[in-house]
Amino acid sequence: MKDSIGLVMQYMPNLLDGLKYTILVSVQAIGLGFAVGIILSILRMGKSKVINCLVGIYISFVRGTPIIVQIFIIYYALAMIHLDIPSFQSGVIALSLNSGGFIAEVVRGGLSAIPKGQYEAAAALRMDKFQTLTRIIFPQVIRIILPQLLSEFISVIKISPLLSIIAVVELTRSAQKIVNTTYISLPFYITIAIMYFILNSIVEFFANRLEKKMKLGN
Repeated sequence: MKDSIGLVMQYMPNLLDGLKYTILVSVQAIGLGFAVGIILSILRMGKSKVINCLVGIYISFVRGTPIIVQIFIIYYALAMIHLDIPSFQSGVIALSLNSGGFIAEVVRGGLSAIPKGQYEAAAALRMDKFQTLTRIIFPQVIRIILPQLLSEFISVIKISPLLSIIAVVELTRSAQKIVNTTYISLPFYITIAIMYFILNSIVEFFANRLEKKMKLGN
């Protein structure tokens, strides 16, 4: 046991470096995913049936196919069109496109919670659609969906280890490299499980606090 703890501590800087990249890829993915989700939601608000259908197909595809398949599609599709993008950025794109599909549905739920009278009031004040969305609607929507966005952030952290299949050296990939060097696996996998648990617990803690503040605010 002592030998295992000593070995884990010896490689802890490598694991912490992997944890840093896990956080970076997750934060970037959720940020871009939020932008994708907002764009998809706005497109679905339009009157074009073709656009609504295409957005619906995209969301259904994202939600109905394994994320590991989506990662491979993005990674190899970028290579086929001769875009020399590092694995890290490819991973961020794949996770953000996946997360964007889920966030679009979350935003859609938030939009449905806004009374239609607010749109009418904005029209009465001669606000155009852009002003209505940016000044009145979306500030309220973000407040409503913020706890769900943080939950989605946790989900992104949980699926980020799959990026190890395209050689992104995040936390799980760092552990795999150490295992290949030391031929000792269990202590390192237990350690990264604890690290993921602590990271997600911190995010969940803040999500719960935000949710309680929002309820008190109402």
